[in-house]
Amino acid sequence: MPEAKHYDRIIIGAGLYGLYAALFCCKRGQHVLVLECDREPFSRATYINQARVHQGYHYPRSLSTAIKSAGYFERFNRDYSFCINREFEQIYATSSQYSWSDAEQFGKFCRAAEIPCEELPVGKYFKEGMCDGVFRTREYTYDARILRDYFLRELESFENDCELCYGVRLEAIEKLSDRYQIRFQNSESEEKGFCIASAPFVLNATYAGTNQISHMAGYEPFGIKYELCEIILCDVNDRLKGIGFTVMDGPFFSIMPFGKTGLHSLTSVTFTPHTTSYSEVPSFSCQKESRGHCSKERLGNCNDCPAKPQTSFPYMANLARKYLRDEYEFHYRESLFSMKPILLSSEIDDSRPTVIRKFSDRPTFISVLSGKINTVYDLDEVLGAD
Repeated sequence: MPEAKHYDRIIIGAGLYGLYAALFCCKRGQHVLVLECDREPFSRATYINQARVHQGYHYPRSLSTAIKSAGYFERFNRDYSFCINREFEQIYATSSQYSWSDAEQFGKFCRAAEIPCEELPVGKYFKEGMCDGVFRTREYTYDARILRDYFLRELESFENDCELCYGVRLEAIEKLSDRYQIRFQNSESEEKGFCIASAPFVLNATYAGTNQISHMAGYEPFGIKYELCEIILCDVNDRLKGIGFTVMDGPFFSIMPFGKTGLHSLTSVTFTPHTTSYSEVPSFSCQKESRGHCSKERLGNCNDCPAKPQTSFPYMANLARKYLRDEYEFHYRESLFSMKPILLSSEIDDSRPTVIRKFSDRPTFISVLSGKINTVYDLDEVLGAD
């Protein structure tokens, strides 16, 4: 049995929440270990999403989510301005049919949330009869790879205080009297067999894997469902390049700039989720066909899986083209897949809170289920506690 290596804090997961936490702790002079199952950071949900820096417009049925997003909007854009794409118009529209909110309600919601919106002529962007309201808003996108590189450069300056381990396979989490001890395999280590690390503070920032890790530590799972989601990246024509569209509030779509890549992301409320699991841990029929890549105990990266779904681009494209004027053209480039955990309570009002649950104190074990990218600052309070 190898000897345990001791740290001040262990962070499981190297997405935005994990690396933000690592940098926060290093700046406080703490010795940090980050454990990541993939070969590099930001390989899943931090990268594979719409890249929207939320100001709250997306949540007309959850004023609390809108206000929280708007509250952090300016701070996130200031702190990470180098990766923010502001060079486009963000257009929201309310569908004439099958929408939970109409144009009047959306306008009232924006005023209540104190977020700017300017009503525009409906026919400027959309086909006749498809939308009853169109609004110019103020919302941006972020480039996850630029943001990832920033965090890695910053953490390099703390090389004596921060260790990043990739290709990790967790085997056990044990609570001792004054610390947690984690046993894991590290495929990138020159040492064979298991590694053991211990710390009086563990943060579980694995997002879709949060219940798997909590279960390994013997703690209660979050009440969540899991959606296997597809984000489609598209090439667009010059007419569409400087615009993002989101049609609300129901089974509709968004097509908007994907950070600073020059591509647009295409998503749909109906077709982005391919399948859903209501189990405590993500359990899908495709796992049986994954050749050991993924299981309900260890969630694989869907993009590397031999059983990943076929694209839903034809369905998403038909939906978007049904609404948009023909001058806005887009074409398929590639699909990205990720697992999205959603609180079951959010099915009622579409809310997306960031939930931070402390399971034990001294030694401390915390799991975070992130709501939105720019609500990462919710971690400050728990990370700053002694």
